[in-house]
Amino acid sequence: MASKAAQGPERIRIQQREADLLVAAHERFVARKPGGKRLVLRFAILEGLDLCARDLSDADLTGSNLTGCRFDRARLARACLFGADLQACSFIGASLVRADLRGVRLKGANLSHANLTQADLRAGRIAISDEDTKFAVLRHKVPAGQLDGANVTGEVLDKSRLDDVSAAAADFSECSMRGAKLVGANLKNASLRGAVIDNVDVRGANLESADFTDAVVTRVDLTQAKMMGAVMDRCLCDPGPEASAKAAAIFVKLAAHREWVTSGGKAGQPAVLDGEDLRPIADMAGAFLTAVSARNACLAGMDLRRISLQGALLEGADLRGAILREADLRGANLTAANLRQADLRRTMLGALPFKVDREKPTVLAEACLRYADLREADLGDTDLADADLHGAKRAAARPAVVDDMGVDDADSDETFVLDM
Repeated sequence: MASKAAQGPERIRIQQREADLLVAAHERFVARKPGGKRLVLRFAILEGLDLCARDLSDADLTGSNLTGCRFDRARLARACLFGADLQACSFIGASLVRADLRGVRLKGANLSHANLTQADLRAGRIAISDEDTKFAVLRHKVPAGQLDGANVTGEVLDKSRLDDVSAAAADFSECSMRGAKLVGANLKNASLRGAVIDNVDVRGANLESADFTDAVVTRVDLTQAKMMGAVMDRCLCDPGPEASAKAAAIFVKLAAHREWVTSGGKAGQPAVLDGEDLRPIADMAGAFLTAVSARNACLAGMDLRRISLQGALLEGADLRGAILREADLRGANLTAANLRQADLRRTMLGALPFKVDREKPTVLAEACLRYADLREADLGDTDLADADLHGAKRAAARPAVVDDMGVDDADSDETFVLDM
């Protein structure tokens, strides 16, 4: 005769008032305050609860029924949600960094603007202690995460483990998927429009009829996946042979430009790189490219940390997913540049002083900054007229000159997703 434990644990139902008390104690535990206690609710029923903006970091909700719960802007870093039922849940702007999401059911869930960096959505097994024999019983194998039809728009999935995940017809539009693993995953009919898909393992994945329009797909072997019917319109892939052949000549131009900058114009010459694909130049971090002309150039996904681009001409440049952390872009002209999902943390985007009592503002008019990270960026006097800042992170940034960002007042809460 099977023991009770072997048949499955008895489920308890948690109401909103009780949940509020338990979460408050957990938040004290996270903050290391007196009276704190870690939240451990395995196989519980917590349907329809409001847990918005709560700190559930490191909580254990293994196998729990959380159907219809609201986790908007909540912190769930390292939380264990193994085998949980998360159908119809809302995780808008939530942090699920390194969360254990193996075997979760996410059908109809809204994960737009969420951060799932290094989250684990693989399959697994649940082991339950048998009260009679004291041995662990493998209750059942939990399948990989189920994301069929889920809204994952603008989500950060960098280095996430999505092996064998079922995400048919899911919306991954404008997601960041750097270094993710999609081995054996099913993304048939999924939307990946505008996504950054770099160094992703897609062996055995089903990407049939998936929409990659405007996506950046680099260092990905698509021959290992099922691609029948996939839409690749305006998709940016790896640099071609022509761009690679120009790399040596461009490197010489960059060296001459550096000499021109450091000598105050007495030696070298300014570089004109308009329309060039600069991605074959592997390392440009910290480069001196003050006043460079790179209109309509492609720098998508490049590491440009601490680069000097004061007064640079970058109109129409493709900087999707570029890392511009701590870069100096004061006085640069980035009109209509594409900075979707770019990392602009602590970037200098203020005015550039060039004469006594005179300054040259940075221009980002009509630029695409969707889902860009602008936290701690200096935006003083930056011209953002008609720029698209939907989903951009802008916590603790200085004010900017904004005439019209192309969004209605009713959408202003969605325009800037603040880091919690």
